Amino acid sequence: MKIKLDELLKQNAANHYKMIVIVDNSSHNDKIIKILEKSGFTSYNVETSIIKILEKIPPEKHKLRIGDKIKDCFNSLPHKNIFFNTNILYSPDLGKLNPVNAFKYKARDRELIVFAAGKLNGNKIQYSEHGLPDYNEIDVSEFISIKLEDIDA
Repeated sequence: MKIKLDELLKQNAANHYKMIVIVDNSSHNDKIIKILEKSGFTSYNVETSIIKILEKIPPEKHKLRIGDKIKDCFNSLPHKNIFFNTNILYSPDLGKLNPVNAFKYKARDRELIVFAAGKLNGNKIQYSEHGLPDYNEIDVSEFISIKLEDIDA
């Protein structure tokens, strides 16, 4: 059953953590991003932003400093944000931050939409295959989580 995007946004505004995690493995999120931008959200390509941050950090310090640098950047963002192209956050070279935990605590005072790759299985997102270096399992029970194809935009 499809859920209307407007209804998801209303539910999200009432949550403690105002984050909707949209599981999308197809990268066909343009339509929803455009609709959200028209309703006041600002979108960010996470991979592009992270690469710019990493250029300013010595490679041996990436794991140690990336979390703080993301927090610093986040503090200057507007109230409603969309984060897409987030796969870089699963990288072992960055300490496998993952797209949910990287933004979780700022979701208390800002509305966030996070597009994350993986397989939604109940209240967990599984990324990659068990045993691979980038494998990650994320608990999304505190957020609204939905597959892209289940949203009626």
